[in-house]
Amino acid sequence: MNGIKRFLKGIVTLFFPNTCLGCGEIIDEGEFFCDCCFEMLESCSLDKQCIKCGLSKKHCECKYKSFSFSGITAPFYNEGRAQMAMYTYKFRKRIYISDFFAKRISLAVKYSFHGIRFDGICYVPLSGKSLRKRGFNQSREIAYRMSEILGIPLIEEQLGCRKKKYSQHLMPKNKRFENVKGVYYPKKPCHGTVLLVDDIKTTGATLDECTKQLLKSGADAVYCAAGLISHNKYKKRKV
Repeated sequence: MNGIKRFLKGIVTLFFPNTCLGCGEIIDEGEFFCDCCFEMLESCSLDKQCIKCGLSKKHCECKYKSFSFSGITAPFYNEGRAQMAMYTYKFRKRIYISDFFAKRISLAVKYSFHGIRFDGICYVPLSGKSLRKRGFNQSREIAYRMSEILGIPLIEEQLGCRKKKYSQHLMPKNKRFENVKGVYYPKKPCHGTVLLVDDIKTTGATLDECTKQLLKSGADAVYCAAGLISHNKYKKRKV
């Protein structure tokens, strides 16, 4: 039986080889990037990252913006090959890519939140319409794998999501906090210190609103983790 499985796997690999998410080059099974693209990933320097807002200390936005979460971390900036991988995961439904982001985000959590004991891990929910359209919740898939890696219990359906009046990614960045007010709500009580997972942190509006709801439902503290984080160097761009 094992021989048959190996044969069938070989046939599948022959016609559908594993390719690099960055350049499309054929790579070994279980890998996500070729060596060149991996080296070119837009990685965050965690030792130079502001724990509170998640940006580099040079671009720290804490002076003019206050968040409800106690800290945030992310392994990559929202650009280049890392962004390409995330968009392929989300919009082309390559769910296996969640494993790559889960591993990298888990490493960031271990580094940035060293010594913090988390009582549970939850994720940013999608509205029913968005979930039906996409077929899966990208943040939930990452959180599920992170739960296994970090040994933190996964809290399913901690938060609910109503349909937003406008799509968040279409809103000007200075309007996004207002756009998510009242969208998220707690579905059950929450306790202890919670790790909240999302795919991308742009302005932090979604994570901030979800954090408020978690604190409202009983959490002592909320820390956030995302796959990608947008530099606030984009905040001055006219929209």
